[in-house]
Amino acid sequence: MLFFLGDTRGSVAAAMVTASVVTFLGLRTSDPNLPRRYWLGLGLLGSGMVILGIPIGVVAGSLTLLFLLQLLLTVVIARKVGRITLERLDQPAVMPGAEELVQQFAAEGFRTLGAYRFQSGGKLVVVTVMAGPQRDRVAVVTDKVWQVASRFGSRSLLTTNSAVAPLPADILRQHLSGDRPAELVRAHESALTLLQDHSCRPDRFTSDTEALHAVREMEERALAFIGKAALKAAWRIQTASASQTRLLSSDAHSLSRINAWIST
Repeated sequence: MLFFLGDTRGSVAAAMVTASVVTFLGLRTSDPNLPRRYWLGLGLLGSGMVILGIPIGVVAGSLTLLFLLQLLLTVVIARKVGRITLERLDQPAVMPGAEELVQQFAAEGFRTLGAYRFQSGGKLVVVTVMAGPQRDRVAVVTDKVWQVASRFGSRSLLTTNSAVAPLPADILRQHLSGDRPAELVRAHESALTLLQDHSCRPDRFTSDTEALHAVREMEERALAFIGKAALKAAWRIQTASASQTRLLSSDAHSLSRINAWIST
């Protein structure tokens, strides 16, 4: 409307502010591109304010305040996450919306072992646990997050579709954005093969109970890590680079990550 009224500067500024609002509204904590999209939203908002003639000092102060408020909110959320505990269900269960994902893991040879549940933001989350055919890996499935994990003594390898929150150094994570279970299974297998070249072989679970206990231990340890380092976790969520979670390969960056993980 402003464009048709001849106010080109106002129309451009309005478009940039609208784009920033759309960017912020589309943010999800499970989005691996969250830091990039967050800074894009701030940049669009700041540019729009400058075009409207607002002093740069006021713009900078406003954006800094917005960033600090978002950081504080993320700290509060991280502390709540750190207090989550998993409750084992008496019978295997699947979260609504995760049925197809569980079926796809089953098609890859995974078998359902059991389930856990917890509350997050007033929402009941059901976590389905499945064991791989070699019993050296497990799948953990909800409606939003699905991942494959293997344990190496006190360390673990994680292949996941979500990699926003920071994890302890003894968890080696690789991320495939939006990929389905079959792609995660293949990527995890490739990573296991790569780790074998470093004389690292995953533990084999001797029973369903051991596998279920291992999943609970790994999940609660990761959640506790986020809660204990809430400020650091919040900062990394806002600023972390996706390169820290990309697929492992034989390149120098991956080898550096693997060596750091082995030394933990």
